Amino acid sequence: MRWLLSLALATFTAAYVQQDGSTCTLYPESLNNDGQAIDDAPSIHKAFDLCGHNGQVIFAANHTFNINTVMNTTNLVNCDVILRGELRWSTDISYWLSHSYSVVFQDQSTAWLFGGENVTFRSEEGGWYNGNGQAWYTQNQNRSNQPGRPISITFYNSTNLVVDGLNITQPQFWATFVSYSKNVSITNLYVNATSNDQWGTVNTDGYDSWNSDTLLVENAVIVNQDDCIAVKGNTTNLMVRNVTCYGNYGMAIGSVGQYPATPDYVTNVTFENIKCHDCQEAALIKTWQGENDDGSSNGDSGGGGSGVVKNIVFRDFEINNVALPIQISQCIYSESTSTCNTSKMAIEDITWSNIKGTSRYNIASSIYCSDVHPCPGLKFDNIEIQSVNRTLGLPMWNTNLQDEVYQCTNIVNGQGIPCNHAAPSNYGQTVTSNVQGTDASTEKSKTTGAGNKKGKQEKLGLKQ
Repeated sequence: MRWLLSLALATFTAAYVQQDGSTCTLYPESLNNDGQAIDDAPSIHKAFDLCGHNGQVIFAANHTFNINTVMNTTNLVNCDVILRGELRWSTDISYWLSHSYSVVFQDQSTAWLFGGENVTFRSEEGGWYNGNGQAWYTQNQNRSNQPGRPISITFYNSTNLVVDGLNITQPQFWATFVSYSKNVSITNLYVNATSNDQWGTVNTDGYDSWNSDTLLVENAVIVNQDDCIAVKGNTTNLMVRNVTCYGNYGMAIGSVGQYPATPDYVTNVTFENIKCHDCQEAALIKTWQGENDDGSSNGDSGGGGSGVVKNIVFRDFEINNVALPIQISQCIYSESTSTCNTSKMAIEDITWSNIKGTSRYNIASSIYCSDVHPCPGLKFDNIEIQSVNRTLGLPMWNTNLQDEVYQCTNIVNGQGIPCNHAAPSNYGQTVTSNVQGTDASTEKSKTTGAGNKKGKQEKLGLKQ
């Protein structure tokens, strides 16, 4: 009798979904299939169907769940999700390219739609998300957007959502995306996208938001080669604080102004207590040009959109070896310099405060505002940036400019900005050399050592 009871318990524990009242505990299909990587997505959907309303879904500890097909676990209500095992996503690229769910924005898609009302998603006891992104980095070969390449997880149509302790390694594309949501907090986030071959980790943003309000990102470490945090159109009332970025593009507003039919409004955003180590940028705002470019069908084309970026604060930044610490660009993707002075996006009331550390070259900032919309209300307060060479007592090479350069064009009543050089309209995000001695106002057609992101995306692994 004792033997039969033990056998029954063992079989019950190995079941795919164990339900106890309103709690569903998940175990992987591999337990009953000789360790084979059988798709666990159907069982996961079943668990959320059973316990997704006024219940709890637990991924059991010390197990690997194989995700071979797309998942849509939305419309949850009063649900707590606890991830204690590993979610391992398949590398069947042809499947994902043809089956990932559209998120509409920039023709992009996602592997997992997640969300609802009054929902928590917590990682505990070593729970983590393994996107198996290396297959994507190698396949993509530093190209930009690719239809079907999936965002790791999209928090969609959610209200009062708490995400805590999420650990995403090797994301397939953007790691997290918040869209059409309100009152969403993501805390204690870890993202690591690291390539082990010659190809970079393009489009592996740590966090992106779009069409969402009242957001928090707090306590995060993000290692990648793209935006650390990117704030897309119609994001309002966002607080980002205590974030450490390695090797990426720092805190970004944008890109915005891509679509003429849908104006972008980004207001009341604060980035606070940010560390950027070996980054390309630290604190930037990037918009499209004012004329539409239909040269691509994969989300890279656009321009001509209107709107406003207002009440943005970059505060308490520690930067180390950052190529271009501060930037506003209103022509971030156009390959043609003839359209760079046409942006319809208004940028106003922006503050950079207590930003200290070292620049990789001799440039601290490049702020370009278009003739169509000069920028009022820009303010620098307690900005202390020196080139790495200067801190070592060494001269800057290949330039006769030994003082830190602050490029500016079309700033209206700026405060505390020590403009000493004109900013070219087409200054890109990827700076690879010092600013030269010639005044930039006389060389509008050149990039002055800064690569336009779209124009160099295949070579440098760049994106929007």
